[in-house]
Amino acid sequence: MAQTHPSNPQTIGVVLHLDGSPPSLAELRGHIANHLHDEPRLTHHLHGSGLKARWRDQPAPDLDTRVRSRHVPPGDSHLNNALHELVAHPLPGTGPLWDVWLLSGYATDRYAICWRAHHSTQDGMGLVGTLHTLFGTTAPPAAAPAGRAGVMTLLHTVRSALVAHGHGFWTDPARTPSGIRVVNWTSVPTQQLRAAAVARGGDTNDAFLAALSGALRTWCADNWPAGAGKPLSAITMINLRRSGERTRPGNLCTFAPVPLPCEEPTAETRLDRVIAATRATKDPARQNALRALMDLTPARAFYTLADRLTSPARAPMTTSYVAIHRPLSYRGDPVTHVQPFTWLPRNQPASVVACSYNGTTSVCFVSDAALPGVTSLPALFDEAAGELPNGQLGSPAEPPGRTTGPEIPPPSPAPADENTTQVVIDFSFVKDLLVDHGALPAEPITQDATQSQAGIDSMAVTTLSMALEDRIGLLVTEDDLAQAATVADLVDLIARRAALPTPSNAPSSPAVDHLT
Repeated sequence: MAQTHPSNPQTIGVVLHLDGSPPSLAELRGHIANHLHDEPRLTHHLHGSGLKARWRDQPAPDLDTRVRSRHVPPGDSHLNNALHELVAHPLPGTGPLWDVWLLSGYATDRYAICWRAHHSTQDGMGLVGTLHTLFGTTAPPAAAPAGRAGVMTLLHTVRSALVAHGHGFWTDPARTPSGIRVVNWTSVPTQQLRAAAVARGGDTNDAFLAALSGALRTWCADNWPAGAGKPLSAITMINLRRSGERTRPGNLCTFAPVPLPCEEPTAETRLDRVIAATRATKDPARQNALRALMDLTPARAFYTLADRLTSPARAPMTTSYVAIHRPLSYRGDPVTHVQPFTWLPRNQPASVVACSYNGTTSVCFVSDAALPGVTSLPALFDEAAGELPNGQLGSPAEPPGRTTGPEIPPPSPAPADENTTQVVIDFSFVKDLLVDHGALPAEPITQDATQSQAGIDSMAVTTLSMALEDRIGLLVTEDDLAQAATVADLVDLIARRAALPTPSNAPSSPAVDHLT
């Protein structure tokens, strides 16, 4: 797609906001040079035309053209302008398609590092892996274990992939896609999203999609009559990386259709509908089936499907969500906030990405300029997030008048109070995680059973660790979980860890008794 439509940039990335004095450019280049051997994504690029393109290794890419600095005049508005310019700025024309920009001068004792990459070399979780390699303070999270897929799961997965399209909602002869991108940001406390979703059996991504549905409901009523009162077609990206593929370049993700229930009048109903719609995408067996389809689908057939999803009559909205639970820093300077940005596929109306880090979920809206009123989407998202059940945990991350710039400084995490939904860490909670996320049979999982008797193998332990991290931001390593002798001991370990006010879980965990 990049070669067929070179005018459509596929740049994705993040802005890391740090507290401290900015480093010299030479120092930052040296830091990245020291990690090149750890990150094949930094040294590989696709060489060749079309389907004949193959990965080529360039072990020493030119860092003078890839690690650069920019002085920004004082004031957050100037930083906002600089970020908009960088989102649209071309990547290096040859070799590995990534670069880094050091931004300083806009504030005292603060600076930013903007990481950009071409989507052909990095997907969302690949980008997170690169951040952990370069700026991580702890071991990177585990890769998703392979699930167990049967024939019926494969058939259902094929069917869902084939029906993903936009139903013509976004086709308007008076407003054909312009190819001009409009980028806006907002942010909300992660707890505001997580508490609402966990209480109803969902996760932060579900609440993000429900809030997006609420925002689009209002936006359509005001700006897009063709979509008013209807579910809007969207796809959500699913990570399919497996163990041993953390540093592998390229895209190891796929999409699944998720109709956004914009026709529903209440936030509760929208959230329940989203949770029901995304449940299958979280099933390890379904994810394994998706990966099998990705591996087995001929490249030419994949590109045919991609063309179908980018035709004006079928183009849906793209959504994606990533969470970074483990702290990032550079030279001891903490990363306080992560601000994502993404690309907009050809003919699609909008692409929305959310990233949770350090108690804040930052949301980036990339829209086609032909759509009217798109600058209102961040404020509408803030309002819709506030309407979520048990979601009013604090003030909005930004005042309504500021929706087009970086959220600096980030809002303080919302405190838990008597209105916060508590997650009870007990046997039923852990068993549900093992059954729902680990695809284990429920009968052998009893409190007195050993892990082996309960069917908890290494794959289930990895899944449980990831589920705890994703759903409540609790970091318990696979090694620690594997030490528990019985299921009761496992529950006790998780409950005790949830009660600790550690830096890794204090900012973003729900009020506990306890959960990923």
